[in-house]
Amino acid sequence: MDLKLQKKIMKKAMKEAEKAVKKWNSPFGTVIADIHGNVLAKAYNTANTDMNPTAHAEISAIKKACKKLASKDLSAYYLISNAESCPMCMAAAIKAKIHNFIFGAPTESDSDPYITVQEMAKHSKQPLSIITGILENECKEQIATARKK
Repeated sequence: MDLKLQKKIMKKAMKEAEKAVKKWNSPFGTVIADIHGNVLAKAYNTANTDMNPTAHAEISAIKKACKKLASKDLSAYYLISNAESCPMCMAAAIKAKIHNFIFGAPTESDSDPYITVQEMAKHSKQPLSIITGILENECKEQIATARKK
């Protein structure tokens, strides 16, 4: 996936994050797409509205994608998120055989547990391709602005 397409899909993930914020959820959005940018699934964080701490954007997008394909194998797809995934979401993505990741903002230093996607990748049995910093400043600004509300 070339840089232009990565940025285009990242903007879609950011739009998902906007939906989360409008519903008083944390500002995170995820898109699952193929190498050509065809979107299979997209989702945003609903942990607050669902009163479910596992209702992260990545988890919801993975569920939607697997259901749509009637398969737990998402190896042909990319996970694109406006922020680096938490350990729970990275583990779910790895279980779904996703090995291509594109992230905007880096892991927040106050995350608990604080484990970066690079640390998670070290423990994966499958090789992972992790691209970070796509529209990083825009993603950081989006998250910071939402946190002030």
